[in-house]
Amino acid sequence: MTRHVRVAPAVDTALAAAGYRPYALGDDGALVAVALDGSQDRVELHVLRADDTTRARVGALRAVRHDHLARVLEAVPLSADELGVFTEHVTGTRLDALLAAREPLTDGEAATLAIPVAQALEALHAAGVQHGGVGPGAIVVGPDGRPVLAGLGVALRHVPAAADESGADVRALLDAVLGPQHAVEPGSLAEALDELRREACPGAARVVDRCFRVAVPVPLRLPDAADLAARAGRDAVTSLRQGGVRDSGRRRAGHAARSGRARGRSAGSPLPRGLVVGACAVVLAAGVTGTVLVAPWRMTTDGASAAAATHRPFASPSSGPAAAGHARTDPRDAAVMLTQRRAVLLGQGRGAPLHEVELTGSPAHTADSQLVAQLGDDRVSGLEVTVTAVEPLEASRDDEARVRVTSTTSAYERVAPDGTTRPGGPAATSTVVLVLRWTDQGWRVWDVAAA
Repeated sequence: MTRHVRVAPAVDTALAAAGYRPYALGDDGALVAVALDGSQDRVELHVLRADDTTRARVGALRAVRHDHLARVLEAVPLSADELGVFTEHVTGTRLDALLAAREPLTDGEAATLAIPVAQALEALHAAGVQHGGVGPGAIVVGPDGRPVLAGLGVALRHVPAAADESGADVRALLDAVLGPQHAVEPGSLAEALDELRREACPGAARVVDRCFRVAVPVPLRLPDAADLAARAGRDAVTSLRQGGVRDSGRRRAGHAARSGRARGRSAGSPLPRGLVVGACAVVLAAGVTGTVLVAPWRMTTDGASAAAATHRPFASPSSGPAAAGHARTDPRDAAVMLTQRRAVLLGQGRGAPLHEVELTGSPAHTADSQLVAQLGDDRVSGLEVTVTAVEPLEASRDDEARVRVTSTTSAYERVAPDGTTRPGGPAATSTVVLVLRWTDQGWRVWDVAAA
C-alpha cells in the first residue's frame, strides 16, 4: 500500500524532473521514491546537512563498491544548507523481521549470512569508513536469500569517534547474525564467533575465516509471506521496508533534488566534480613527534613529468593490454580512497600496513615508512583529512594513472600517554600528483609528484 508522503513543493518538482515521485518513508530517515514511468524502479533519498563532515562521509561511502553493500549513487546540493544523497533501494526482508518469523539460524545459514556482510564491512573498513549502524534492521535479505548491508541513513549520519570503530561494526554484525537465542555449543559456529566478539577489535576478515573453517554455508530458509505477516507484524513482508522514522528528532527525509535517474546510472557513475569529495571525518589516534604532519601526501619526486602532462580527461585504461583480468576502477575514485586509507594507516603508527595503499619499495612507500618511523608515543586528536579536488592527468604507461589531488588537514592536538595535550600541527593544504600503478589488489600509489 502506498503511503502518502508530504514533501516540500520544491522537492516534488525536483523529483518529477528526475523521473520519480515520493512513495514512502524508509526505515532510516530516507524518502523512498518510485519511477514515474511505471517500472517500479526505486531509489532512496537522504537529506543531510551540507557541511564538510557530511561531504566527507558521502564521498567515502560513495567510493566503496561491494555486491553486498547498498550503494551511494549520487549527491547533489539542495541549498546552501542541505545536501541530497541518492542511495540504492534494496528490496527484501529485514533480518529482524525474518528471524522473528522463524526458528534461529543454523550454523550453515549463519555462515551464509555473515560471510558476505562481513566482506562488505571489510571493504568499508579498508576505505577508512565505519558503518555505525550495523544490526538486524540494517541487513536486508532478498527473495533469493542474498543478504545486503543497507542502513545507509545511519552510516551517512554517523560521526566517527576518536578511536577505531571497526570492531564495533563487527561485533554488531555478530550479534545480529547469532541473535540472543542462538545456542553456544562446543565446536559450533556460535562458539567460534563468540570468541571473536570478546576480542578488543575483531576484524571483519576473521569473521569470514571462522565461518569457512567451522561451518558449511547452506541456503537461508525464508519464511513465507503468511509467517512474516503473522509473526513479524504487518508491513514486515513488504519489500519497501516501510517503517516510520526511528528518530523523531531527525528532519523528515521528504526532500530531494534532481538525480538524473540515479538508479539508472552505472555503479561507476561519478559525482558531479564540483561537489567536494572528502575523506571520512576520521579522528586519528596516531603518534606524532616534532613537526611531523600525518597528512597531506608528501612529495617524493620533483614531478617534472607530471607537471608536463596534459589536462585532457584520463583515457580509460581498460583498453590497454595490462587491463586483462578484471575491470579497473576510476583512478579519481581510487585517489580519494587511497588518500583516506593512508591517513588511517599513518594514524596507527609503527607497524602500519602501508602496502594497502602503496607499492612496497616504491618512492611513496619509502617516504611514508620514514614518516611512520618518526612517530612517538603521543596520539593525535582532532585531525580531519578532506579531499577537495581530483583531476585526472595523462599517463605514459598502460598500467599507470596520474591524478592531481588537493587535500586539506585540519589543525590537531598531540595527546601524551598521561592525557596531557599540546598543539600538534596547523591546518595545511597540499596539491600533488599521485602516480598510481594497477596491481592485482587494485590501484596503489607508486610516487607522489609536485603538481
